[in-house]
Amino acid sequence: MAIHWEQFKGGPTRPSNEYFSVTINKKNTITMNKYTVKIMGHPEALILLFDKRESVIGLVPSNHKNKDAFPIKPKGGGANFIIHAAPFCRHFGIVIDRTEKFDLPEMDNEGILRLDLKKMHNVSNRKERGG
Repeated sequence: MAIHWEQFKGGPTRPSNEYFSVTINKKNTITMNKYTVKIMGHPEALILLFDKRESVIGLVPSNHKNKDAFPIKPKGGGANFIIHAAPFCRHFGIVIDRTEKFDLPEMDNEGILRLDLKKMHNVSNRKERGG
């Protein structure tokens, strides 16, 4: 009998304080883990950018004095942080119908956290309703 092994290439689970974790939900709330906010320098607010051609959201640290910046609010006892990005999403026509996690959030050389809308996966814990 031939055995056809397949190697798991995901590696072990890393502690949440060692990687970027960013989600967006259907209410256009962006949720970031504590590590993400720490690496961004614990900003009070974020400026949101969008590259329409590449479908990439950019997050830039700012402060509450910037009228265009979105305030960061703690959630879940400070384990996560959120920004309410509905006006931004509406303006750019970004439609999210369930909670999606960005697969590869990355900080670029200019200090912008890049979130690729083409590289996300569903992490919604609600069951899809059949019709």
